[in-house]
Amino acid sequence: MKIFQNPPKTPLFLLILLISSCSNSIKNPYILPEICGAKIENLDSLLNDKTYQIKEVQTTKMIEGRILGYGQDLKAGDIVDKFDKTVIEVAKRMDTATNVDNGLVKYCNKISTTTGPDGVNAELLTEAGQGGTDLGIPFTLNDGRIMLLFGDTFSAEKMGGFWNSNFMAITTDKDLTDGLNFDSVITNKLGMIKPFAQGKHESGSLEDVDQEITKIPTGGISVNGNNYIFYMSIHYWAPWSIAYNQCLKATDDTFTEWNEVEGLRWNKSELSNAGQIYPFLNPQEPNYVYFTSIPAGRNGGAILFRVLKENFENKNEYEYLVGPETYLKGDAGIKEINENPYYIINPGAGEPSIMYSKYLNKRLYSTCKNGGISFLLADKVEGPYNEQYLAVTNDSPFINFYGGFVHEAFTDTDGQRIYIQLSEYNPIYNTSLVEVVLE
Repeated sequence: MKIFQNPPKTPLFLLILLISSCSNSIKNPYILPEICGAKIENLDSLLNDKTYQIKEVQTTKMIEGRILGYGQDLKAGDIVDKFDKTVIEVAKRMDTATNVDNGLVKYCNKISTTTGPDGVNAELLTEAGQGGTDLGIPFTLNDGRIMLLFGDTFSAEKMGGFWNSNFMAITTDKDLTDGLNFDSVITNKLGMIKPFAQGKHESGSLEDVDQEITKIPTGGISVNGNNYIFYMSIHYWAPWSIAYNQCLKATDDTFTEWNEVEGLRWNKSELSNAGQIYPFLNPQEPNYVYFTSIPAGRNGGAILFRVLKENFENKNEYEYLVGPETYLKGDAGIKEINENPYYIINPGAGEPSIMYSKYLNKRLYSTCKNGGISFLLADKVEGPYNEQYLAVTNDSPFINFYGGFVHEAFTDTDGQRIYIQLSEYNPIYNTSLVEVVLE
């Protein structure tokens, strides 16, 4: 979305020519400047004392308080009478929006359902055998496109029909104001969903970690020209128990085949907190890949570890944050974090994702916390994440949700609006795109 903070100026000779040509029909000719996307508080300076009236329009095309343009079929460059009232259309939040107003977040609003038979991708997904699903964790592929990782997926709505442990969708959609539209879904030769790794779909056992119910993605990343996915192997649901977290590597750019990266597996018996591993990049330290991780469930604390990009596939080179700005490498780091966990997010975190916010100039950690989806802020990736703000609350139309995933590419208005992939359990087992507008 292109926003003009300083509208282009009409050359003086052209202005004179235009005014002269209209002098016989318009008493006080005035050329309408470009105002689309500007803030309403800047309107007087943009219009130079032009007479106007404001018309609020409910929309998601822009955030509240931004100028949509002129009414009455007028546009920038048109000539009108300076003293005739010109209608200025200004964006207003939808009636469905939930007011938050907590010092960081102004409001949130569901734009559309992303997956399922009522979603914006219904035709594509129905043909591929998707009826119900969750998650939708975004990451950037090595070619710049965005891949979304979905969890347990069923061919019928809710949790009915054929069960796939996961699926992948790809998008190049840059305008999310009307929803998140997919370009494609990774499928098999029959055109049906092809998981990156199918779970065993066994009944599960609390004691036997070799039993496996499903394989669920926890994050993905592109490093050194390769694409990777991390997933957790669930061996029991109640209490939620993860046997290990494994890294996979795509064999080519069709993403139909993924191989285990030998050595990049964290067993529960080895590192209890590394159940749900989410990889990400940090602009403050561009040579590293960072990871935040929580144990099984949504009640544990979040740890942090990292590795140099050149050593990504060498687990021995991973170093773990064991204290303020203190990293310890390899087995020594794992031992210390097991015995004395150093949390960047205190227990009570779930479904993590993290991004750098240029708008706030801070690291933004999105997680299930404080009874909803919360944004936690810090100046550095290591924290402390002392600033905590509720971003999506348990209000209609959001009733039962458990994950809100963020990504740097899913923003607009210079980062003031963040789009999250919201994972809902009820009344739908599917995902939705939600706008979160900051102050």
